[in-house]
Amino acid sequence: MSHAAMSAAELRALGGLALSCAGAGETNLGMRAVAWYNSLLRLGINVPLVVAYDLGAALLGDVATFAPPRDAPSFQGVMPGEVQNLLTRYAAVLDEIAKTDIAEKLRKTRIDDAVLATLLTRALASVVDRWRSPVKFEPIPVNAELLTQAFLHMPSVWRSVDRRPEADFIAHLSNHRLHLLLGIEQIDLDTVELLGLMGDNTMPETELVDLLAVFNSPEANDVVNFSLDILPSVLDSRRGGGQQIFSVDGYSGVVAEGSLDSLVLTELAHDDELFEQRFLDNEMLYYAHEALDRPPPRSYQILVDASASMRGARSVFARGLAIALAKRMTLLGFEASVRFFDSRLYEPMRLRRGRSGLAGAGSLHVAGVLAFKGERGRNYARVFSQLSSELERSRDRTSVTVYFITHAECHAPIELIRRVRESAEVCGVFMLPSRGNLDLDYLSLLSTHEVVTDASLRDRGERAQRALSIVESATDTARRDSLPPRESRDRRVDAQR
Repeated sequence: MSHAAMSAAELRALGGLALSCAGAGETNLGMRAVAWYNSLLRLGINVPLVVAYDLGAALLGDVATFAPPRDAPSFQGVMPGEVQNLLTRYAAVLDEIAKTDIAEKLRKTRIDDAVLATLLTRALASVVDRWRSPVKFEPIPVNAELLTQAFLHMPSVWRSVDRRPEADFIAHLSNHRLHLLLGIEQIDLDTVELLGLMGDNTMPETELVDLLAVFNSPEANDVVNFSLDILPSVLDSRRGGGQQIFSVDGYSGVVAEGSLDSLVLTELAHDDELFEQRFLDNEMLYYAHEALDRPPPRSYQILVDASASMRGARSVFARGLAIALAKRMTLLGFEASVRFFDSRLYEPMRLRRGRSGLAGAGSLHVAGVLAFKGERGRNYARVFSQLSSELERSRDRTSVTVYFITHAECHAPIELIRRVRESAEVCGVFMLPSRGNLDLDYLSLLSTHEVVTDASLRDRGERAQRALSIVESATDTARRDSLPPRESRDRRVDAQR
């Protein structure tokens, strides 16, 4: 591809990299920066590619020092000394960004391009709102060959369009450095830490609006702080895998994990493209000496009441507990999803699959859990009717455990609870008002239920301990249910003897 074949948007975006104070042609951020740039534009942040590139490099700590390019390009009608002075001021702003607390935090946390684009949106929003320009930058393809051709022919790509819009924005950004730094300092460090703990560092672009809402929500910050109180203890748990070792008499069976020398030979019969895809998706089959005790297929649906009765401390506790329960169950090897309900039951926020499969390697849509708002009143009869219908359609596929987190006035028809109980294990977590007791006619139908008092909700230490005790109780039950039947364990012991 020649640079002459580039579109006007590509020439505009890529040629501006000649102004980069992060050394655009010398770092490995090129493709990532284009992804940030495209996401920023889709989120309404009209900035040149070079600014997205340099600010991203500053936040990630990918560049030790920032300085104007050695061969700074010229602007028509602008003295070289003025260009040098402009870029020197711009480099000083980048150095300030690289020294912020959020930049230090990001250097210790691996985050996805979509998440970084959200942080850049949060930082640049106030600066862009103050910039008036007729030029609208446009997204470009994320293409390595395109980027290479731009760097190879940078002088001619630079001269292909009028570059005053880039210079104007860089000057505007330098003049409003305090607004930019304030936007960066207002990024909540605890939320970034929570995303790192949950592994929620890879998310589709459709979820970025939720993440932006989280950074602008004091209520979400309360949930983040509560989650950080309990998650370190939750993450101490790892799935235990019992196994039998057969070191003689050949292999014991076929498994989904192993080394290449034990690969089932029929896997080699696939064509190259399918073979590579199966390998990347961890769908290859291997011979193995080990016979793992795998838990039976089971999914956990964690339902969170989002009606008006669950505002304040109750909402904080419910959402933090839901995040902790979902994470613990995935660490144990089960599927987990979080769902909200008020007058209806909303779609599940499932754990996304990671490269190593579902067992703890994916990430929950934490931003969605933090940002969700229910505005539809409450109708528990409709909610549990919808749940029972869904479970009846899917109960033959896997075992289901339902945890619903609500308040003491969750009066659902006992017939509907009985219908749900026929298809799934049902556990309840009820939060009491300051005065009152738990008096629900369906409690005897639940597999178990937990009561959280108002006093527990208002004391930070006691609130965290109560949440952890619920998670540990759920963990004990899950581990007990994951054991193989006693008869099969006895037969295996006899075989070993």
